[in-house]
Amino acid sequence: MIIDSSCKTESYGYHEKRLSVLNICALTTGHSPLDDRIYYKEVRSLMKRYTSITIIAPDSATDMVTNIGVRYLPLNRGTSILKRLTAIPQAVRVLLRLAPDVCHFHDFEFLFALPLLKLLCRSKIIYDVHEAYPEAALASPIIPAFLRPFVALIVDKTEQILSRLADYIITSDERIAERFYGRGSNLEIIFNYPDLIMFEQNKERIAELNHSYEGRIPIIYQGSMAEDRGLFHMIEAMDILKSVRPEVLLILAGNMSDALSRRVHSMIKSKSLHKQIDVLGWIPHKDIVNYITIAKVGLVPLLPTEKFKKNIPIKQFEYMACGVPILGANLHPIASYVLKAGCGKVYDSTRPDALACGVMELLEDEQEWRRMSESGKRAVRDLWNWDEMEKRLLRVYENILGSCNEDERGASKKVGRES
Repeated sequence: MIIDSSCKTESYGYHEKRLSVLNICALTTGHSPLDDRIYYKEVRSLMKRYTSITIIAPDSATDMVTNIGVRYLPLNRGTSILKRLTAIPQAVRVLLRLAPDVCHFHDFEFLFALPLLKLLCRSKIIYDVHEAYPEAALASPIIPAFLRPFVALIVDKTEQILSRLADYIITSDERIAERFYGRGSNLEIIFNYPDLIMFEQNKERIAELNHSYEGRIPIIYQGSMAEDRGLFHMIEAMDILKSVRPEVLLILAGNMSDALSRRVHSMIKSKSLHKQIDVLGWIPHKDIVNYITIAKVGLVPLLPTEKFKKNIPIKQFEYMACGVPILGANLHPIASYVLKAGCGKVYDSTRPDALACGVMELLEDEQEWRRMSESGKRAVRDLWNWDEMEKRLLRVYENILGSCNEDERGASKKVGRES
């Protein structure tokens, strides 16, 4: 599927730059082709400067990738670790056929292909590290508990060794970047701050949602669902709120596994919470802003695992962008932003009762709620948005392009000497 952008120039910074000819592949074996960071931030930013961009990602519904302005090449859909690993040979074959100037990949498992890729093609390699993978392995529910420390050690050592083969490493926050200092690769931190252009509200849709939730006070959690993300604590908190604030409605918007969904619906049924919780599943990117906007509180209830002590959750910035005060776990990647901006409260995320109390506190003072709402919007507008991150990303590619040109000049000199 190819839908090419026809734009030839663009205004950037203080002067006009012509679009550069650079063949770029954004590769993922585990994310959607329309992943928020991969497509809606990085690829869309690169489209302003470069004309040849291909997304290689697991097979997705055709309507998801229509009219996105880049070429999309599907891989076999990989939902399990095994399927994601088996997608690596297919991805390598596609890359060798395309021979891109830059391969920008987004998944830990593709590190295993780097030795072969560096041997067989001249592509510059960017490793985009979305999260702290060793800590993620320690918390993974799909790995038996007794094996997690061993798997985490393997992930740690593999990443330390094979990441050296990348020409550039990009991380999504400072704590992850600390793992790669002095490793020999170029390093850039590109925070996953929101692109405010994507947060355009649809007034008609918002009116429709307000009508459907009339008489209720919606609070929202949006994003991937998991036990360590506070999913069941949110349900327990709603059981507490049911007797004191029955008008409060929890909107759960995001993916969850079939097994997790069965547990959630069983718990909702056993506690008679069907009027207190609306389980929506995945909401399209352009519509989630409307659901956030109608909410009175945005929840970031992550449990204090080693992974969440390092990763900065994007949802808190999305809540801020929509003017929704935050109730977040008292973890550094959350509290450092929420408290600095004065846009919400933090709480002990090991206690469902603390979550329930935090919701009531945020709802009881309308004047304070409005102050927090404005503070969050101002912080995202002035500090924590994608504009500066886009500049960082384009600087990485300017450096890569310069490196590609040096390689071409070196190859030309070699051919000249041989002739």
